Amino acid sequence: MSSRLLTGALLCAASAAAQVDYGTRLGEQLGDEGRYRSQGPSVLLGAVDPAMRRWYVPQELYREYGWRQWQYTNYARDHYNRYVDIALEGDYFYDVYGDFVTRGWLIFNNAQTRPEQFGNTLFKGDRFRNWFSEVVVAADQKGQYGYALTLGSELRTTLTPMTFSKPRFDGVQFDFAADRYEATALYSRASHSGGGTTAGLEVERTNNTILFGGRAAAQLTDFATLGLNLINSHQSNTLTDRQLGNPFSGLLTVGQNQTVGFIQIVLRDDSPDDGIAGAAFFPAGSDIILRYRDGTVERGGDIGFAPVIEGGFDRPGFVAADGQEEIRLLYDFDSPEFAQKAHAVKDSIVQVEFELVLGNDYQVWATSSRQTNERGETVLLLIDQAEGNVQDVTNLRTVRFEYGLPTATHVAGVTLEVRGWRGFDFYGEYDVNWNYRKYPNPYREVHSTSSGIEGSVSNPAWMVNLAKSAAPLSLFVEAYSMDPGYNTATFVTRGDGTIDYESRRDGRIEFVDDNDDHDRNPDNVRFDWRSGDQIVFPGWDQNNDFIADFNQNDNYVLSNTIPDFEEPFLRFSVDRPEFLFGVDMNHNFWVDPYENDEAPDYPYDRDHRGLNTYATLDVTPELRLTAGVLRENLISSDQRNDAVYGQVTFDGDHPRWGRFRLFEMSQRVEDDIPDPLLQWRPDNTVQGGVLSTVDDPLLARDTWVNQFFVGHAYEGARLRLDTKVNHTLFRQLMSDEQRRKLGLSSSDFFFGVINRASYRVHLGGFDFEPRWKSEYRRQSISPFREGEHDELRELFGALVEKDLLDQTRFHAGVELMLFRDFERDDEDFDSQSIAIQFSNSSEYLGYRIRALAGVVIERKDFDVGDATTTSTSFVTVYAGLR
Repeated sequence: MSSRLLTGALLCAASAAAQVDYGTRLGEQLGDEGRYRSQGPSVLLGAVDPAMRRWYVPQELYREYGWRQWQYTNYARDHYNRYVDIALEGDYFYDVYGDFVTRGWLIFNNAQTRPEQFGNTLFKGDRFRNWFSEVVVAADQKGQYGYALTLGSELRTTLTPMTFSKPRFDGVQFDFAADRYEATALYSRASHSGGGTTAGLEVERTNNTILFGGRAAAQLTDFATLGLNLINSHQSNTLTDRQLGNPFSGLLTVGQNQTVGFIQIVLRDDSPDDGIAGAAFFPAGSDIILRYRDGTVERGGDIGFAPVIEGGFDRPGFVAADGQEEIRLLYDFDSPEFAQKAHAVKDSIVQVEFELVLGNDYQVWATSSRQTNERGETVLLLIDQAEGNVQDVTNLRTVRFEYGLPTATHVAGVTLEVRGWRGFDFYGEYDVNWNYRKYPNPYREVHSTSSGIEGSVSNPAWMVNLAKSAAPLSLFVEAYSMDPGYNTATFVTRGDGTIDYESRRDGRIEFVDDNDDHDRNPDNVRFDWRSGDQIVFPGWDQNNDFIADFNQNDNYVLSNTIPDFEEPFLRFSVDRPEFLFGVDMNHNFWVDPYENDEAPDYPYDRDHRGLNTYATLDVTPELRLTAGVLRENLISSDQRNDAVYGQVTFDGDHPRWGRFRLFEMSQRVEDDIPDPLLQWRPDNTVQGGVLSTVDDPLLARDTWVNQFFVGHAYEGARLRLDTKVNHTLFRQLMSDEQRRKLGLSSSDFFFGVINRASYRVHLGGFDFEPRWKSEYRRQSISPFREGEHDELRELFGALVEKDLLDQTRFHAGVELMLFRDFERDDEDFDSQSIAIQFSNSSEYLGYRIRALAGVVIERKDFDVGDATTTSTSFVTVYAGLR
């Protein structure tokens, strides 16, 4: 008992000795709570004498080190000491009430004061990056209630895939969760999200692009959850004292709010490839409407102010823009016609509205003297486009819209999710997008706001997924519609308030990033991620090491430029990407799970509307039958993707006979919707690879498509066998005349067969493994090479291994390959490869050291041309933790 009391007393004494006595340095102490409140300086009675001598009030160095201002300093005996006392570290911080918060370091601060020049300040100290790796979390929880405030520069944040999804969100995220409720709030100064500041200074901005939003979800029942989503990004400036009008519509920046000298409207063909029935413009019924600061409204037709019309083809009663032709309408407010006839000068205009009589398949674009790129050149932005591809002017209408500069992007929506209700799973989402514009006038604080065209002020997007399981039957239905104008991108201001309306790299950010490979780096190059991601190979990295599986021995520090399926000894186990199989629902001759593009990662493509339904029968656990119908079309044109399909899959693994796989999918297709890709070439390296544009060959416009794969793999104690047959066929059902007009052959196909065998045996202290691989490939079309392929590769080889010492192993291999190109005899060759390697595995300073030394020699004998010999010798040491 006495020992415990003595220990407690010693601990209390040690704690008291270690505690810093702040005195009144932190302010007035509030009771015994250890709280302090700031107070002003008090008068020292010793300093009221009427003498001219300067007084120096004692500061921290005096209290902590006894240092006096007038004292002579001599360090001969008492050497100089650094000021390292803990009481001298950090700064004092107080809250808005003057209460002392802490003594330490400012990590993050974002504040805005209006009206004030440079009123928005953002601070991220070096310690935010160095101490906390750019993530700081403040959290609390009690009972069922919990919240977390997360500050980070690379947060993986998703509200829904149609509204907000970013792998590197730089901002503030506040999350709340209870038993039946969840909520998230997001905030970021997107135009300059900050960074570590070596000088410890705030980043001050007058013109800003602010992003905020969130999601709230409530569990209505045990199986149903309702969610509400909102995301907004808007321009702002801190010179005004309030957010005028709609807080979601934003404000014009200082750079935007300048007088407009001219406006240009451009009319184009919405389907230029057909070359006919583009925009039909009727000048007689079209007009411009101007509103001035004094409230006066006048029409251009009443004062004789008309546009200068350039381009287009004259037709009876209208002007046409067919194919690549365009109609340009220039409204010049500096022209003598306007200056002499208008009610007031251009500085007095506060609203400009257009009425354009249009028909057929049109697009409407607009620009002005204030809507420019970095070089000061005008940039066109899309205002409206026709639905469908009308060619007989039956859709004649008056398109009304106000001109303005973009100030905000706003998306709001609702989700409903049902899981496990009587065998049903349901997910539905409906979102609406508004893109706000305001007409600039530097003499007004309130500006005219518009969010679209008359009768279509919003851009909707929705999806419905319904699944029903009643084993062995199951049903899946998906319906979707993504308006062509649905937008989750926003413009970003510079510090001076100017915006580059052309550059996606320097002028925009995305709410929904393009990240097809689902890594930490967005694929798109935008203002908030200018590095982009050139190493994108969806589905080619099944072991999740960020290296393409077709070139596994390539990495950032040790580059390998040869794909594994071409490299001696590695090519035995690695097959070409053409042997990958799977569903190709957009019929672009590329399996869907391996596709990469430049579009945001929406669940469905923009401008697409469709219905897809299929039923599945599980005959056995291994055998599945599927049949379905797809009906899809582009909203802005008459292009369609219609298919009726059936599918058979079998995947069975027998302990004695091995694994059998079968995939058969047959489709009757009419698809003229192009689906271009941006694909990683199999021969790329992570240090020097580039993405290649792959156009959709549109092989399935009236086609029977059949995909067939069968494979068998057996892996025993010694014997390994592998067989693959892959066949894809696009057979045209259209007439010969139609095929010739479209430049199509009667059929396009890929056919490949791989047989592989190896046997491993231990003989006389040696591990011996003979190998054989045969690869035959024939195809009429390839994404990366023109012409047909008809090739055979026969590979024979053997590996020998032996332990020489406890940690040293000897490896040797020999390989012979015969290559025959049945299309071109001058490509035929025989190759002989030999490799010798010594390896050592040992421990050193706590690391696992792997040392390799050896040589690889390959000789190729061509049927046409001289033989070549390549050799590689190496000594390589790796250090690992395991």
